[in-house]
Amino acid sequence: MENVFKTKEVSELLGVNPTTVKRWVKYFNIRCQMNEHGHYLFGTSHVEMLREIKGQLNAGKKMRDVHVSRIQARKEKRKDMIPIHQYEYQLKEMVNRIEEFEGKLSKKADEVVSYQLLRHRTELDQISNMLEKIEMRLQKVEECAKQVVNEEVIIEKPERKKTFMQLFSI
Repeated sequence: MENVFKTKEVSELLGVNPTTVKRWVKYFNIRCQMNEHGHYLFGTSHVEMLREIKGQLNAGKKMRDVHVSRIQARKEKRKDMIPIHQYEYQLKEMVNRIEEFEGKLSKKADEVVSYQLLRHRTELDQISNMLEKIEMRLQKVEECAKQVVNEEVIIEKPERKKTFMQLFSI
């Protein structure tokens, strides 16, 4: 079984800062295990690769010029890459789904607006009916008021009885 080293242990073995080890792992795309906390776990093969990288950098090479014979990461990276035609197909598929979703969303929005318009129309019809009923009642009240005014109510005055004083007055 291969030994497993943490970033700090690898940095001590190589005599560099732990941040430098992390930077090299990212730059050279070295695939190594991670624990549940997201910390790198290195095997002896990874340590040897990092030693080779350090040696080339100490020899004066720039990071872009460093070539490591055993970098598995670049080979794995190529395996992870998908062909352009498959990428374009997936992209078209995604665009089609987005357009389909937009169409459904637009249709749903139209349905909601139509429903709201129907509800408002129904409410307006109800208000219109109520106004017509109120107008009819008002006309009846006006007609009754006119009849009362037009009819002459004759109030008969009761005959007065002649009193004793009225007999003597002229």
